Amino acid sequence: MTLCIALCDDDKIALNNELRLIKDVLNEKKIKHSIDIFSSPQKLLQSDTVYDIIFLDIEMAEMDGISLAEKISITNKSCLFFFVTNYEAYFDNASNVRPFRFWTKPIDRRRLVYGIDSAIQELYKNNQFINVMVNSENIQIFISNIIYIYVQNKKTHIITTKGEIIVSIPYQTVFEQVKDYTNFFEPFRGYCINFSYIKRYGKDKIYCGYRETEYEIYLSRRKQEDFQKNFAKWIGEK
Repeated sequence: MTLCIALCDDDKIALNNELRLIKDVLNEKKIKHSIDIFSSPQKLLQSDTVYDIIFLDIEMAEMDGISLAEKISITNKSCLFFFVTNYEAYFDNASNVRPFRFWTKPIDRRRLVYGIDSAIQELYKNNQFINVMVNSENIQIFISNIIYIYVQNKKTHIITTKGEIIVSIPYQTVFEQVKDYTNFFEPFRGYCINFSYIKRYGKDKIYCGYRETEYEIYLSRRKQEDFQKNFAKWIGEK
């Protein structure tokens, strides 16, 4: 697999620094890659290349990184966005395009290493699916589209980016198909969430969603420490 990567930042010094760091990490890990750099958001939009990963500065004069990501997502829904900015406050605004990572400048090497590893797993997972029975028909659901899963009245509900799917097979049977992925976690008995869709969280609540839709999920007291540990590890804050 060759990772196809783009970097976009109108600060050419920052752009070249990021390029050197990213190439260094990829070469060290012996990952095949191609990298294109852009100092203009419009030039990136005009590119015909379908990128696996794009590193975007949020603050650019021509077009902000969030708007740029939204436009790219229209034609490239599987692209993973690494947002880089000087201000953490932009995180909430970026949630509509599911940032894969959100980092402040300069990029921390340790976070980058972990982020690249997670991105490769995510790209692989984008082509993986679970099998479930709906009205006696076997259907496949892409794992990357699952927001969360829960059981209610002996029915298993699978909430996805395309809507809700209700199946009669046991919750545990569905959970067994996703439990080995590091981005899935059980915050409460009979509930399983996808870290990729977390918008924010509090002491005993997790808010997941996609675009304008948001779901509130209870986080049990005994799972709070495990949640913090696993979520921090997933985002590269080990």
